[in-house]
Formats: sequence, structure tokens, C-alpha cells
Amino acid sequence: MGKIGSYLYIAEKDAVRARRMFEAGDFSACGRFCEQSAEKSLKAFIEQKGASADKPLMASHKPKRLYERCCGLGLEELDKQLALQLAVFSEYYYDTNYPGASYFELTQEEAEEALEIMERVNRAVRKHFDRD
Repeated sequence: MGKIGSYLYIAEKDAVRARRMFEAGDFSACGRFCEQSAEKSLKAFIEQKGASADKPLMASHKPKRLYERCCGLGLEELDKQLALQLAVFSEYYYDTNYPGASYFELTQEEAEEALEIMERVNRAVRKHFDRD
């Protein structure tokens, strides 16, 4: 586990929270924690590479942009399918969390997919931390 309070530490805690929410049947909360976990993992990678000076990017909730930046820093070859899936995560953060016309609840199937995406991102990032 990452250093307490670090992006990686919180990403790992959010992954645990996502799984707990899935088990409890709160699929929207599961999706939000999946988004948060993947986002923080990607930010951990950017920070590890010494590229966290882009303050707007580091303050964003845009996992697709974070992933694209990480690929540019050597995370892996850009996977366009994963990038498109991460674009949906922004909806999970905002649209399942705030009232309004775009509010929606995640289904079990969407939460399962969110868990798979989160785990794929987190594994890719963790691989780099384990090597260093």
C-alpha cells in the first residue's frame, strides 16, 4: 500500500470501498469509488514521474485525460478502448453524485464493468510502483 495520505494510498482505499459498495448493492456508490480509485492511481503515476506541475489536470476529475497523460509518460501504449471507457467514469463521478437532469443510478452490470476498468488501471499503475 502507498504512503499514508498519498494518491496511491487513497486509490487503494477507494478500491476497497468500491468493492464494499458493490457487495452492499449500492452500485452508484461503487461506480463513484471506482472512478475515484482509478483517478487517484493515475495521479499517483503522474506524480511519481515528476510531472504533476499541470495543476488543472491534477485537480480535474477526468480519468481519460489523466490516462492519456500517463501513457505519454510511459504507463503503457494508449489503449483507445480503455480511454473511451474512462471517459464514461466522469459521468459516474458527477451524474450519480449530484441532482439534476443528468442524474442516474448505475446498474449492477455497469458497476461490474466499472470494477473491471478500475482494476485494470490500478494494476497497470501498481506494476510501475512495484518495479521502482
